[in-house]
Amino acid sequence: MRKRVDIRLTVAAAFILAFTATVNANDVDTVNINAVDTINTNTVNSVDTVDAANAANADNVDTISMNITHTVGGVSAVNKDSSESGKHPPASKPDAAPPPLLGAYWGLGVGLSVGTVPIFPMWQRYFPNTLRQFGLSDTGSGETAPLRYNIIESPDAFNFALPFRLSVYSVGEKRVFSFSVSFFRNSKDFQSTLYITDTVTRRIDILERLAYYSASIEAAGNWAIPPVFFSVDGSQQTFLSLALGLSPVNAFTRECEIENDFNNNDTRMQTVADSVKKTLATISGNGLSLSWRIGISVIKRYPSGYGSELGLYYSGSYSNRFYSDGVRLTEEHIKTRGTDLNAESVTGGKPLSFLSNQAEFRATLLVPAGRKKN
Repeated sequence: MRKRVDIRLTVAAAFILAFTATVNANDVDTVNINAVDTINTNTVNSVDTVDAANAANADNVDTISMNITHTVGGVSAVNKDSSESGKHPPASKPDAAPPPLLGAYWGLGVGLSVGTVPIFPMWQRYFPNTLRQFGLSDTGSGETAPLRYNIIESPDAFNFALPFRLSVYSVGEKRVFSFSVSFFRNSKDFQSTLYITDTVTRRIDILERLAYYSASIEAAGNWAIPPVFFSVDGSQQTFLSLALGLSPVNAFTRECEIENDFNNNDTRMQTVADSVKKTLATISGNGLSLSWRIGISVIKRYPSGYGSELGLYYSGSYSNRFYSDGVRLTEEHIKTRGTDLNAESVTGGKPLSFLSNQAEFRATLLVPAGRKKN
């Protein structure tokens, strides 16, 4: 009985063990499968989550980096502006200077000269200022109304002239040479009147004019002055200028005009007019003149290729050998007043000659002639 119970217990124990093993095997497989699947699933999900997190972090990092970069750039710009705010703004670069004026040029010039030409004072010194100089008195036979003499216009002491020039220039870096033909004319008027005022005004108007004109040729040389000694802002170069000229046409004319304002039957006024004509004369002559000039000039070029020369000078001239109809004129021909004042009617006296001194400003437009050197 005991043995049977033991067998039964043994069989039962074996059965239990077998069942337990089966159960354990199933449980292990299930647990293992479930556990593996769960773990793998969780792991994948975790990895995906981590990858997503990493991607997010990467985006965040990029975003942060970009923000930081922009922020740093802004801070740098602010700091740069702040650092430069206390400094003066940089000076704007000037426009590029045009190339220097070099080569051959035509010159069209005009000037203004102020000074004295002695032939005018010679003429002015003997203007009539009384009736006696006309050979007249203030009373006439049979009339009580007096004759009057009045000066209307007397010329100024100084001479103003506007010389015009046509030139050819050869412009170098340190030297400029030119050859010019110039012309100027100057004239002065003296106006006076003789009149009687009674019932109506009876008048004789007198106009005397002296004109002086000259055409000359001139050669000039300009030498550059080092800027350390003298310079003019905005110019290409400053020069010391020297020139010599000759005037084969150095002429003058003295003209007289009388205008009557009275009746032809007015005997007294006709007598006055005849007396006035005897004291007036027309004369002209031509001589030679040697001129010189010294001063400072500047040359400037413009972007268009044209240029200009501006100069301030002292100029002088000596005029001599004046002739009229083949006879040499004297100072008496200028001073004397008469009806027959020709080259042969006045003899003796000092030959007409004079020295002129003037200050002159010149402005010349330089126009390129042919190809230019740049």
